[in-house]
Amino acid sequence: MEIKFNIPTIEAGETNLLKSILHCTDAELNDKLNKVAQASFEEYRKMILGQKVFTRGRDIIEFRLFIFIKYFFNGKIPDEQKICDLFQVTATESRSLIKSIMSKYQYDLKDTITNSVKEEVQSITKMANGNDYKISIQNQYFKDELNRILGSIDTSLPIIEKEKGTISTYVVKASSYLKLCNHFAIQPIP
Repeated sequence: MEIKFNIPTIEAGETNLLKSILHCTDAELNDKLNKVAQASFEEYRKMILGQKVFTRGRDIIEFRLFIFIKYFFNGKIPDEQKICDLFQVTATESRSLIKSIMSKYQYDLKDTITNSVKEEVQSITKMANGNDYKISIQNQYFKDELNRILGSIDTSLPIIEKEKGTISTYVVKASSYLKLCNHFAIQPIP
């Protein structure tokens, strides 16, 4: 059953602000707002049906992020800054929200988490020194999850560590990189 909504027009000043927050152009704004509307409808539908009735504000925000991952972020775990922008929270609160939903909705997000972490591994590149690899990680959860996976494979593997003097670049030792590629069935780069 297809449902249509009548949405009042948005003021010009709000349109520019929404484009800025959602990181989109005029042409992309309608699509982004439709995704927000889908997530909003899902939240209220679940509440009305008694499937997700919350008494704590934190639970509502966590569920909101969960359904935003499904609808707005197209089934991908967003980086922390995007959560800060959309939910008007600090970076620390953003990290906390991610950790909470990864635990609370771990079974619902199993494929999403696996695919998102696999994409991170696929983005690894070789460093100029020729021995190590590097990865840019915008979400602390991914680094922690990659290190957790490495620990489950072999506790003697080197962990992924931040590259000195960078904000979000991490070093991956060759042995760890090869094990991650094997774990995710990815062809390693030479």
